[in-house]
Amino acid sequence: KQWYQRRVTITAGEIKHNPLNYDAWFDLLRLLEADGSLDDVRDTYERAIANIPLVASKKGWRRYIYLWINYALFEELEAEDVEKTREVYKGCLDVIPHKKFTFGKIWL
Repeated sequence: KQWYQRRVTITAGEIKHNPLNYDAWFDLLRLLEADGSLDDVRDTYERAIANIPLVASKKGWRRYIYLWINYALFEELEAEDVEKTREVYKGCLDVIPHKKFTFGKIWL
């Protein structure tokens, strides 16, 4: 448990230093999904997706979109909340700048 708390603290510090470090968000979410409460995981996903990329390139958005995909999968498979899954999916569709690019994985 001490290792877990230390790792959460370190990863949260990385995120505080750079909120657009999506890999750090993935690390934190992985930790919380393994040992955190449903509310903690949801709150962390919401904080992560609030950090919209500043660049307009598809490459810059790729990791961000995977946060949305993982969030939707979490809601569907772990939380088993169909309505929240739909809400997350719609939120993802709404945030993508479709006139600049799209993501095929979203349309599966």
